[in-house]
Amino acid sequence: MTSISRRDFVRGAASIPLSLWLMKRLGAQPARVRYDARSSKGVEMLRIYAGAVKAMQGLPETDPSNWTFQWYTHFVKNSTSKSAEVQRVFGSGSSPHKALAEAMWNTCQAHSGQNENLFLPWHRMYVLYFEDIIRAVSKRDDFTLPYWNYSASGPTHGVLPPQFLDPADPVFGPLYVAERNPLANNGKPIDEGQPNDPLGLQALSQAQYSPQGAVQGFCLALDSGLHGNIHVLTGNTVNMGRVPWAARDPIFWLHHCNIDRLWASWNANGGVNPQEAWGDDTFVFADAKGEKVTAKVSDYFDIAKLGYSYERLEPKPRTMLSAKAAARKPRRLSRVTAATGVALGAKPVRVQLEAAAPAVPAQNSESLPLIRAVSALQPDQRLLLVLSKLSTQGQPAVLYHVYLELPEKENPKGGEYHVGTISFFDAEHLDHGSGGAHVMPEDKFYSFDVTDLLGRLSKSRTLSEKPSVTLVPAGEAAGDARPVVGSIELLQQ
Repeated sequence: MTSISRRDFVRGAASIPLSLWLMKRLGAQPARVRYDARSSKGVEMLRIYAGAVKAMQGLPETDPSNWTFQWYTHFVKNSTSKSAEVQRVFGSGSSPHKALAEAMWNTCQAHSGQNENLFLPWHRMYVLYFEDIIRAVSKRDDFTLPYWNYSASGPTHGVLPPQFLDPADPVFGPLYVAERNPLANNGKPIDEGQPNDPLGLQALSQAQYSPQGAVQGFCLALDSGLHGNIHVLTGNTVNMGRVPWAARDPIFWLHHCNIDRLWASWNANGGVNPQEAWGDDTFVFADAKGEKVTAKVSDYFDIAKLGYSYERLEPKPRTMLSAKAAARKPRRLSRVTAATGVALGAKPVRVQLEAAAPAVPAQNSESLPLIRAVSALQPDQRLLLVLSKLSTQGQPAVLYHVYLELPEKENPKGGEYHVGTISFFDAEHLDHGSGGAHVMPEDKFYSFDVTDLLGRLSKSRTLSEKPSVTLVPAGEAAGDARPVVGSIELLQQ
């Protein structure tokens, strides 16, 4: 095995090939397996994890293996600022670990205006180095981080592993956090009472990694959908439900281990990671020795090369949209015309979509009347309801369910008019350490396939040229959050 001295490794962290670093870390041993948290091996790993969490919480805050140091890599809590916390922990002097904190903290990608494509690789890096730290702290080189399979069918669907629920447990107590939602800490499904299934795996049906036209692509669909839903349903606004606090909860890491597993599943099912310029982007992390490692995004696309695998991957679903169709330019059919967007709150909000432009019979026109567009739809074309430009002054702390053409007397509890779910988890104005406020970028959006619904309504002659969209909070939304959906459009692609 190639030997790299600590001094040489630190000096060349930005240039040493990942293969050499992995050889140093893993040697010639086979890939480690990450287990379902509910399996016997997963419970064994949770036992190690709980002890390491307690130990990390007791380390000096200046130590990169300290629990708060790792939490702050995702985001510093929003009751203070990065600069204030760096000053509080390290003082005014200089030190290698202070420089490391300044390079690492507040670097969570895609949650404050960065490139959405970096969401998956940045969090893969984050989990990988965190897992190494757990091994070092626990002195268990066989440790692997378990995953929380909240989408599993049956009685465990949406239920936290029991090891996270008892603060008095002498072994697993460190995994309990009081600031979760009652359903989570009471061992009940976090989606109890929610219409349809906000914990579903619809993102796996995306054919492309990145957005194309009105099609979200896998990364964005997973991030804004299942990922954000889990955060909002699991924790309150000083816990998983708010970006700056999310990594404080030990369940955060099992959540993101599962998100990484779903990415690996998508790849195993034929999904191809793009080779774009952003693959050369680099981020700084601390390794198990507390030393700086500079990681290049494209080096983290293949888990086999990173030395780990998963106990189980998800099977391939039916593809929602062909790559050919995704590449088409979308055609706007109708939209909300309010210049200030749609303000949401504690009660359902109903808005009407207006025609995007006068009806034009030419096939190359930018828009078509809705009913004609539905009847003329080709087999590989889709109709998509797109919600974008989300913003909020605070976390509403609930999901909002989206309905299309819901009859006014219909009870909004799922049913055929329910098209999907949105959250404002990453739509809050936050300072990501650069001194400015960020909001969800315009190219980040929700996209719901409403082709079948509009087809049924067209056949029954109940489809309006000005269809309604109804947004319903699933629970009691925070009164001071003031969430806004900036744009709602119906597109053909």
